[in-house]
Amino acid sequence: MPRFSPFRGFPGPKIPAPPIRGEDSGEKFRGRGRAMNADLFGLEQQTPRANRRPEAAALVEVLKALRTHPAVAWCERMNTGAAKVEGRFIRFGFKGCPDVLGQLKDGRLLGVEVKAQAGRLRPEQALFLERIRGAGGVAFVARDCRDVREQLNN
Repeated sequence: MPRFSPFRGFPGPKIPAPPIRGEDSGEKFRGRGRAMNADLFGLEQQTPRANRRPEAAALVEVLKALRTHPAVAWCERMNTGAAKVEGRFIRFGFKGCPDVLGQLKDGRLLGVEVKAQAGRLRPEQALFLERIRGAGGVAFVARDCRDVREQLNN
């Protein structure tokens, strides 16, 4: 006796056939939102993606370096922006605030502005870092973990 199926007798789902690729091995086609290439054997290969947020990658690297450095007591990412919460407009952070604030084990304030390789400080960011230095804290611009080691080891 055949098994019962509520779908017996109904046509199957209409699944579109995949697009037919040309014979050219370098022809590009779309797949999963990113450009794909077909290699010599017709296998799909994703094209390398350009990093649209190099500063975000640098921030992750800098935070890891700070959190593992023996001179740093604590450090946290400072978010800036605004949102509407329960009908009220709330602003987070303030102009010029560094990307990372923290404290060294000797008690001094730590301020780190993270920039991509081609990034430049805005005037209010430079002023804030200068205020931290003027009060005896440690403030610098970091583009990668080497900058963190260099500044904190001096």
